[in-house]
Amino acid sequence: MRDKFLLYGATGFVGEATARIAIQSGLIPILGGRNRTRLKNLATELGVDYSVFELEDSKSIIKALKDVPVLLNCAGPFVNTFKPVVAACLSTGTHYLDITGEIPVYQAIADLDEEAKTKGVMLLPGIGFDVVPTDCLAAHLKQRLPSATNLTLAFQSVGPAGLPPGTQRTMIELIPFGNRIRKNGLMEKPKRAIKTREIDFGKGAKTATRITWGDVFTAYYSTGIPNIEDYLVLPLSVHKKMSMLNTWRPLFRLPFVRNYLKRKVKPGPTAEARTQTHTHVWGEASDDQNRKVVSRLHGPEAGVIWTARAALAGVRKILEGNFTPGYQTPATAFGADFVLECAGVVREDVV
Repeated sequence: MRDKFLLYGATGFVGEATARIAIQSGLIPILGGRNRTRLKNLATELGVDYSVFELEDSKSIIKALKDVPVLLNCAGPFVNTFKPVVAACLSTGTHYLDITGEIPVYQAIADLDEEAKTKGVMLLPGIGFDVVPTDCLAAHLKQRLPSATNLTLAFQSVGPAGLPPGTQRTMIELIPFGNRIRKNGLMEKPKRAIKTREIDFGKGAKTATRITWGDVFTAYYSTGIPNIEDYLVLPLSVHKKMSMLNTWRPLFRLPFVRNYLKRKVKPGPTAEARTQTHTHVWGEASDDQNRKVVSRLHGPEAGVIWTARAALAGVRKILEGNFTPGYQTPATAFGADFVLECAGVVREDVV
C-alpha cells in the first residue's frame, strides 16, 4: 500500500474530479469519505479501494491510515475537517496535504510544526490553486529580487467556469474572518476595506480588487517578505456586493445566516466550461530602493483542473520520497518551479 494515497472527500465535486485525474495520471487513490454507497459506486467505477470513516471517530481514521504514506484532504470547509485528520496523520506517520485556502487552517497547522518534525510528518495545506501558483510565484519573485520588502499577488479567471460548490461554501464560512493583509510582518485588518488597482495580466490593464487570500499567511513563510497583499479581478456586481458585505459582516457570525447562504450555493462548472476557462496569475515584488520585478503565470481553470494537477503533483513527489517534515508551504516543500510541473502552466518574467 506504500505506493497508494488516501483521498478524503472523494465524492465531493473537486474530490471526485481529482480521483479521476489521479487514475488518468497513473496514481492509485484509496477513496475516503462518509457516504458508503457513493464511495462504493465511485470506487467500483474507477477500479480502486475505498475506506469509510467518520471524522468524529478517531480510531476509524487511524485504522484507515495504517500503512498509508500520504493523505490528500479535499473535504471543505477545511476549518471543519482538518483537526481530526491531521491528528490521525501525526499518530500514524502519514504525510498530510489539503487544498484549503483558509488562513485559520494554515495558522493552526503551522502551530503543529515542532510535533510534525519530531514525528517525521510533513504537513502541507494549500496544495491546490490555493496556494501553489501564487506561493511559487512569490518565491520566484523573491529569487529575482532578494531585497524585496513588498509583495503583491493577483489573479484573473477568463472563461465560463464558476467556482466549485465547496469553494463557495468555504468563502461563506470565512466571511466573519474579515479582510487581512500582511504589514511589517504581522497580519492585520487593512484601514481601507475596499481597495483596487490596475493590473496587466498580459492583455492590458484590468481593475482588480484587494481580497483576503492564503498568501497573506503562506507567502511570508515562503519568502520572508513583510508586506503582502492579494487582488482578484471581479465582476462589477460582485465588487459592489463586497462593499455591502463589510457593512453587514457582523451578521454573518450567526450560523443560521451562513447556513442559509450555503443552501443557495450554485452547482459546479461543467467539464466543458472548465476546459474553456484559463487563469492568469500576476506578481510584483519591490524593495525600499524602488527596485521592482514582475512575473506572470498562465494556466488552466483554477478551481478543479489546476487544483487537482497541483495536488497530485505534490502527492507524487512525496510518494517518491521528496518531503521535508514539519509545516511547509508549496514553495518551501518543492521550490519555486514546482508550479511548472502542472501541465499547461507557463511562466514569464515581465521586463
